[in-house]
Amino acid sequence: MTALAVNMPQDAEADSGIDRQIWLLIQRKLVAKALSELAYEEVFIPALLPDKNAWLLTLSSGIRYRFRGVERIWGNISVDPASIERVADDDSAGEINIFRFVADAREEIAMTPADLAWYLRELQNTSIADHQLAILNAGVTTGAMAEMTEIDLQARLEGHPKAVTSKGRIGWGQDDFRAYAPEFGAAFQLVWLAVSQEITKAAHADGFTESELFIDAMDNADAERLHGLLTEKGASTETHALVPVHPWQWDNVISHWFAEDLARNRILYLDAVGDRFLAQPSLRTLTNCSRATRYDIKLSLTILNTSCYRGIPGRYIPVGPRLSDWLENLVAGDPFLSQVHRALVLREVAGSHVENATFKRIEDLPYRYHEGLGVIWRERVDAKLGENERAIMLSALHHSDSDGRPMIAEYIERSGLGPEAWLTKLFDEVTVPLYHFLCRHGVSFIAHGQNISVVLRDWVPAALIVKDFQGDLDLVDRPFEELESLPEDIRRVLPRKRPEVIIHNIQTGHFVTVLRFVSDATEACGLLKESEFYRLLAGRLRAYQRDHPDLKLRFDLLDLFTPKIPRVCLNKARFEIGYADSSQRPTPAVGNDLDNPLYHFDETLAHKV
Repeated sequence: MTALAVNMPQDAEADSGIDRQIWLLIQRKLVAKALSELAYEEVFIPALLPDKNAWLLTLSSGIRYRFRGVERIWGNISVDPASIERVADDDSAGEINIFRFVADAREEIAMTPADLAWYLRELQNTSIADHQLAILNAGVTTGAMAEMTEIDLQARLEGHPKAVTSKGRIGWGQDDFRAYAPEFGAAFQLVWLAVSQEITKAAHADGFTESELFIDAMDNADAERLHGLLTEKGASTETHALVPVHPWQWDNVISHWFAEDLARNRILYLDAVGDRFLAQPSLRTLTNCSRATRYDIKLSLTILNTSCYRGIPGRYIPVGPRLSDWLENLVAGDPFLSQVHRALVLREVAGSHVENATFKRIEDLPYRYHEGLGVIWRERVDAKLGENERAIMLSALHHSDSDGRPMIAEYIERSGLGPEAWLTKLFDEVTVPLYHFLCRHGVSFIAHGQNISVVLRDWVPAALIVKDFQGDLDLVDRPFEELESLPEDIRRVLPRKRPEVIIHNIQTGHFVTVLRFVSDATEACGLLKESEFYRLLAGRLRAYQRDHPDLKLRFDLLDLFTPKIPRVCLNKARFEIGYADSSQRPTPAVGNDLDNPLYHFDETLAHKV
């Protein structure tokens, strides 16, 4: 593809305004993403022109977009941003701009004016964040990024690959971006509240104490100060629980929404105390950057980002630590996950949730009003790593530097393996164990690029890391005997899904949302053709099935090799439901079925390609 070259300032500061040259670059990239993903979701259908890899999109408005792009195996088009041209009959073509593109495609998007305004706000926030990312990543090679810590690398990633509004962040202003967004790199202290034990729903793993969690978030002097503030308020740890909150959440949500509890001293404000934290790409999960610690902290953050408001539901809190312990014991007792391969569980060791006294009186209020105050402590991966090991989120694999070189190319080069050998290890250590979790145990993780990480040992895939069990873990609805050891009260809380539905946590969450972009990157940079990528993936999954004939009935039940799979549409769902509040989180839309690459490149079938 044509290179998009721009001389980005190395010393640009967050408050230096918007650089027009960088702005034009990121606008082209956003339009390219919109063309690719909205065509994939069948919002519109570009026409392939006789000229190879040339496309024309004719919109209902009469505006046309010409561009060059390669159609990939999943039916999406890998669009060259530099090639995009806007064609208008009145010669008012102008620059390529995501906001103009949305106006041009308004009939196809089909949102009400009010919802379209919200959508444009999400695009504005995404553009501002991408502008800062372009500054941050200017001139930084994949070689340099490979040497970064996990938290530093995460700050440079581009966000959800499917969502055009990947950094919508409705609720934040520019000062909030600078103070709390990972790409701005600002560290901040947590605000601590004392919450009456009478209104706190809390749980922790066996053997964990509240003091252990404080030690992980502050030094002894700060802990003494915090307890001193608690005493000054006339409370103690016997009457009140100490709960950290995000400073933005305190200013904009808790101090208002929980006014009744504050007035009755059921919630006491203490102060911003302790170590400083950096946000991960999810924004609400924070990592201690003052010192190496055992836990990350996940906090309620009531901003609309990507698809929903990022609160913490209360229904999972009582079972979270016990579910984590059960998963860790499951892995330890399964030789395939603990000896043949290596699966690491980032346990959620403690959590608490406070229901809002005002909103709980009224049924069917939007979900965000019930999720404003909560915290989860989750194990940090560093303590689980051995010598010469590092953990990376799967979303890092397809991240490219300013020269267009993806991170996966750097990892493969450093490993000394060829592309096929390296990808074989990736599939064996990540994809196959995810399938094993489901077929052997009836447990399915929503395996997108932030939930699932891979451990690289000497740059070779060596282990799977799973996390986020409260809302992103499902159980099959069939009577798998392996699930009988899971306590009944936990089973009642977790979603139970039919086999034909739960399989899409892998097919959509992992294949379409992660591997679709990894295979695009490997072909685009000349590492491996997509046909070979999916032939290899199909082969590794078939090899696993041959090695486990006792699971044949479950392989038939949970079939990854069907000719077609549903097309799950994230952007189209927003267009259809708009921005009206609901008592339930929004669910994706479904389009026409997709051709399944695993079926077409499965060499065990008669239709061999």
